[in-house]
Amino acid sequence: MKRFKLHISIAVLLLFHAIGIGGVLIGDSEQFLKLTPVNLLLTLGIIGWNHADWKRWWIFVFSFVLGFFIEVIGVNTGWPFGEYSYGPVLGLQLFSTPLMIGVNWLMLLYATNAISKTIQVNFLIRIAIAAMLMTVLDLFIEPVAIQLNFWTWSIGDIPMSNYISWFVISALISLPWQRTDIQLNRNVGYAVFSVQLGFFLVLNLF
Repeated sequence: MKRFKLHISIAVLLLFHAIGIGGVLIGDSEQFLKLTPVNLLLTLGIIGWNHADWKRWWIFVFSFVLGFFIEVIGVNTGWPFGEYSYGPVLGLQLFSTPLMIGVNWLMLLYATNAISKTIQVNFLIRIAIAAMLMTVLDLFIEPVAIQLNFWTWSIGDIPMSNYISWFVISALISLPWQRTDIQLNRNVGYAVFSVQLGFFLVLNLF
């Protein structure tokens, strides 16, 4: 049953992201971009469907809330990432910040920590690996997100402070993922990370 769920999950992830790539590149990109919140919720739903260990459920809430409110601070003060603002693509906003950005933080933190948690090294090194994976992914996300009006930077270019802050904050939020005994589904983690990386890599290329 677990293997069946995993195969279905990977197939759905690949299908929806392939449709998204096609829609943005050769279809009506504006209409397809409106489905971005649906895609984020679908991916998070797939993570939840495959995750079995819910005794540490608070980590999910913690990651969503902290990720969201860090973005609220960032948008409204320019610290720590730099001065930026969100466009309408990610949907409903609170304090000028899309609620879906909290979903995005949670989704990516699960994937990167599920990957790094399997590595038999000191937990501080695992945290650094998770944060590095988050930062590598952000390197590919940023150019596409700006072009598709997910968000824009006031200075035009992406400031280095964004990547430094992304790494540090990802490391801090990864702490409970790595220090508790929460059992993460590494296969889903690899799938989500790979699909996200592939999605933005293709859009960067074309």
